[in-house]
Formats: sequence, structure tokens, C-alpha cells
Amino acid sequence: MKTIIALLACVLFASMASADDDPQQAIPARLKLMFERPDKPLDIAPVVVQADWAIAGWRQAGRGGRALLKKTHHGWSIYLSSGDSLKDAGTLEKIGLSANDAAGLAARLKEAEAGLDPSALALFSSFEGTVMMMNAASNGAGGGHEGHAQ
Repeated sequence: MKTIIALLACVLFASMASADDDPQQAIPARLKLMFERPDKPLDIAPVVVQADWAIAGWRQAGRGGRALLKKTHHGWSIYLSSGDSLKDAGTLEKIGLSANDAAGLAARLKEAEAGLDPSALALFSSFEGTVMMMNAASNGAGGGHEGHAQ
């Protein structure tokens, strides 16, 4: 019996570790943990990744935007939230991404968003300004998407 329990624990741990390694699973899970509520489901798509940077589109309760995330030793953390500015490689470079990472991320985002419904793109664009999400907010203590259009 102890052997079976130990084996099941190892399988569970391995599956959790592999989910944490896959940004397509880890990023939506992280954002949902931070912002989703039973009365306000959070839709995260698309998620594009270049090196240690990612951009995720989000929609919740008629609002939306894009989040720029950075992978750290603690996993994926929100660096900032914005709208259309995150589609521009030049803006991403100004934020601090290398030219290669900025160009790659912008190209991946353009490709991923090409097939989306226009209403989703309109919600991503509706986020006004840029909200820095440092330290506590990016580590799970944040509350909401304050910068988007009301």
C-alpha cells in the first residue's frame, strides 16, 4: 500500500512539474489564480512566448487587454498590462526586451491574433494606458485590471 501511495505521489508531482514547465498551461493557470472569480470567468488566449517573455491576451466581464509576463525563478510573473502597445516590437524594446526577443514576440503575437474574432481584438485594444505590475501584484497579491476602459 505504501508503495502504491508513493508511486501515485511521484506521478502527481511529475505531472505538476510538467504543467509548470509548459507556458501554455502555466500562464493561464497563474492569471486565473490571481484574477478569476466564480462570477467573472477569465479567458486567457492567445499566449505567445519568446525566451523568458510572454504576452497573453485576456478577457473578463466585457473587458480585456494584454499582459506582458516574464519568467523568473518563481515562474511566470506579470510585468505589465497594456493594450495595443504590446503588439509593437519597438515598444517592447523600450520596455527592456532585446531586439531579437521583441521582434520574435511581436511576430508571434501578430500570427496568433490573426485568426481571432474581431470582438476579441477590440477587447484587447480597449485597455487604456499601461499598468506596471511589480512585486506583490505579480506574485499573486494583485486584485484586478485597473487600467482598462470602464
